[in-house]
Amino acid sequence: MSGRDAAAGDALFTRAAAWVARLDAADCTRAERAAFEEWLAADPARVHAWAEAERLHARAATLRDDPWLRAGARAVVRRPLYRRPLFGLAAAAALCLAVGTGWVLVTDGSPTPHTYVNSGLAPQRQVLGDGSVVVLDARTTLTARFGWRRRGIELQQGRMQLQVAASSRPMRVQAGNSVLRDIGTTFQVELLDDGRIDIALLDGALEVDSHGTQGMHAALRPGQQLRVLRSGRIEPARALVQPQAEAWPQGRLLFDATPLPVVIARMNRYTTTPLVIGDPALAPLAVSGSFAAGDQAALLSALELGWSVTARARADGALELRGER
Repeated sequence: MSGRDAAAGDALFTRAAAWVARLDAADCTRAERAAFEEWLAADPARVHAWAEAERLHARAATLRDDPWLRAGARAVVRRPLYRRPLFGLAAAAALCLAVGTGWVLVTDGSPTPHTYVNSGLAPQRQVLGDGSVVVLDARTTLTARFGWRRRGIELQQGRMQLQVAASSRPMRVQAGNSVLRDIGTTFQVELLDDGRIDIALLDGALEVDSHGTQGMHAALRPGQQLRVLRSGRIEPARALVQPQAEAWPQGRLLFDATPLPVVIARMNRYTTTPLVIGDPALAPLAVSGSFAAGDQAALLSALELGWSVTARARADGALELRGER
């Protein structure tokens, strides 16, 4: 290998290592990540350099208290980049494919997923493997996958509140057609039955990307909430009703002129005897009040007192609501 090739290899490795450091920074921007992806895709040799730099970074992270061992780890892990013949066409094509579809797994390993299921009738609190704290609402399922560079969660159904543990590793949350990204934040996500996604930010900063025929990007500030439609369209952010957001993780439901179908859908999450609207004329009713999660008796009492709504048992076990005739 000539001195010129060695210098070029060192320069490429130095650039790849700089990208590793920058992407791990808490203030790394979305634009910088896009620039990195463009840089990586431009030359198959950069994939090799990037993988080497990532491996070195991972080993060195375990040796940060010993500079001599860290230097030794670099000598062991790093291999010359240009001692082999130039990449053939097939090898280059394979590396380009890795850039497009698989390089994340190469650089972050393949962390084992862990699934959390709340099949009970009350919110449950869990501490995840990275120290993040999640409150799973009743009938909620999510899968967490944590690597040494990235953290990922997929919400399969239900509603959660996630308090993200501070880390240089960004958190990526997938919910339906939406992807949420942040570093250290507290937010809530709910998958609705019709494919819509409700997102509320309590603290920190949050970016939302949606996919679909109307894919969009939005950023939330603390005290804001938004809804993502099935099409991918993101509705304008609006003010978060803080008491409502803070109530459900504590097992209470607060309603403020909330349409009755929404009230029933919320209450049904916490019971094995669901309520159903048997009279279409009841749908426009707007309900206000505070109820313990699953306390159907209190809700039915309020409906009877305010609108003379009655409930009768059906053969399938549900309680059907009917208005006064």
